[in-house]
Amino acid sequence: MCGICGFVEQGGQEPPLSAEALAAMTDSMRHRGPDDEGFHLGPGVGLGVRRLSIIDLPGSHQPVANEDGTVRTVFNGEIYNFGELREQLQRSGHRLSTAGDTETIVHLYEEHGVDFVKHLRGMFAIALWDEPRGRLVLARDRMGVKPLYLMQTPDGLAFASEVKALIAGGLLEPELDPLAAELFMAFGYVPGPRTLFAGVRKLAPACELIWEREGGAEETRTYWTPWENPPAGVGRDWRADSERLLGLLRTSVEARMISDVPLGVMLSGGIDSSLITALMAERASGPVKTFAIGFAEDAASNELDDARAVARRLGTEHHELLTSAVDHPDLLEQVLWHQEEPVADLSGLGFLLLSRMTREHVTVALSGQGADELLGGYRKHQIAAAAAGARRGPTAARSVVARLGSAAPAGSTLARGLDAVVTDDPVERLLAMSRIVQPHERAALFGDALLQDDGEGAIAAAVAQHLHANGDSGDSPLGETCHLDARLGLVDNMLLYFDKLSMAASVEMRVPFLDHDVVAFCYALPDNRRVRFGNRKELLKRASAGLVDEEIIKKRKRGFFHSALGAWETVHRDGLMRDVLQDSRARERGLFRPDAVSGLIGSAGAGGKKADQRVFCMLLLELWNRFYVDADGPGRRALPPGSS
Repeated sequence: MCGICGFVEQGGQEPPLSAEALAAMTDSMRHRGPDDEGFHLGPGVGLGVRRLSIIDLPGSHQPVANEDGTVRTVFNGEIYNFGELREQLQRSGHRLSTAGDTETIVHLYEEHGVDFVKHLRGMFAIALWDEPRGRLVLARDRMGVKPLYLMQTPDGLAFASEVKALIAGGLLEPELDPLAAELFMAFGYVPGPRTLFAGVRKLAPACELIWEREGGAEETRTYWTPWENPPAGVGRDWRADSERLLGLLRTSVEARMISDVPLGVMLSGGIDSSLITALMAERASGPVKTFAIGFAEDAASNELDDARAVARRLGTEHHELLTSAVDHPDLLEQVLWHQEEPVADLSGLGFLLLSRMTREHVTVALSGQGADELLGGYRKHQIAAAAAGARRGPTAARSVVARLGSAAPAGSTLARGLDAVVTDDPVERLLAMSRIVQPHERAALFGDALLQDDGEGAIAAAVAQHLHANGDSGDSPLGETCHLDARLGLVDNMLLYFDKLSMAASVEMRVPFLDHDVVAFCYALPDNRRVRFGNRKELLKRASAGLVDEEIIKKRKRGFFHSALGAWETVHRDGLMRDVLQDSRARERGLFRPDAVSGLIGSAGAGGKKADQRVFCMLLLELWNRFYVDADGPGRRALPPGSS
């Protein structure tokens, strides 16, 4: 696990930036790789890396080169099939000088050219420099577990695992992208490829960018889709499907237990992480180390008791932390500094604390992330399944539902749910179920600096960009919704804060459910394997039988830290929230209308989930500007708030 950065320049005979600038870029990501650093500077190119040593601890110093030094790579992540790749490469005559996974990348490139990435199984962000061709290849893993940011420079391209590296190198003077801000207020995160930083974009999952020095040509291509090679025989038999899913997960967990440092699992007490823990326990030579956290404000819905019960049953070495959403006044600023892209979810506060506790015991941790998106774990998936039933129902019944939706209060939970059931448009369906600021609320909330004429078009396009020809799921509202969740909220919300905040504590997170073989299998499932008679994740529940306690399998899904946001806003309403959103700096910035701000703050913590999310989004957006756009912002410094 590492942080990578670099730059290329068209036709340059000297490095495009100084060694000091490259060192500053690399050092800004020291938390991602406290164990080692490496650099390469050459004509028109610079590569930098910070390394968190996981495999081949004394070796695999990056950048890693081929035998004659003409191809070099820096790499963030893990290649889980590197052992078999090494054997194949050695049989083909390649000489490997390390025992790690990074070196396989340069030799695979020699064998397969830019198609090398198709042979990798893992999570990764890769930068590879081919000196004779003057070619830079950037690649991101299939599901977007690892981040990679890009920006055009006057004569070339710069890239980094974190935006702060671009700032530290003097390449980026941060400015707000107003359309990205509209997206943030709609979704609570910024869907790729945009970021809040004007001129900075994200490389999409399962994509390669190929930059050629000759002419500065740039091509981006998709190297994998989850439906391109569907597994045969899926959906014919429940028992066979359950056994197949369990077998794929066993293989995935086993691959992700490869490590030369201690590893454990983040155990929430839900079915997903409980199953991963059980599968780890099957393979482990000793007790698995498990880690759990809960907020006191979530006493009725946190899962610490369940996590403890799972740990007892499996005989794990269990560690837990009960904290409060309001006990750590500086934590929000630390989260914003590390995330760079704000996420309107208080879970990040808890996850940073969980990552820090985990790092006291292990360097690598597995998690159950991704199961909900792939296997139908959210309430919106029940609604999407109902929409499929509505398609098959009589037209008169759909008309009645539509009239009920029209009569309900605009933007209410009831209206949005009914709209989602009757619409045939997958973009409208997802927005009805997920959107925070509704179309009719924009003009009343947003100031002139934020309200964009093409804002609604950008919001719809952020969803529609993922509606490709994705096999049978194109005919299924549930399949469409799961696919959009996997490409939107999973990547740019959950995986973003999982990566950034675990790496803030120098912990490597691994996600077995996002193995591409598991993903391809899930995409091939018929709807009733995900939601059956209103029951979510039906196939996963059957696959977990005997490995996970029946109480865990059958219990109702709980929102992670759901109650904590209201409690947090109640405590901070008359302090932080008013200080930030109602002072002269916020009024002069003009993102929000002062009367709307006053009303939302007055009801913060008591206005319902969407109202709380709206004002939290407003707070985060103003704080983001203070961190990165304002000249005195802590986001422009190399150390997080609270560091000496």
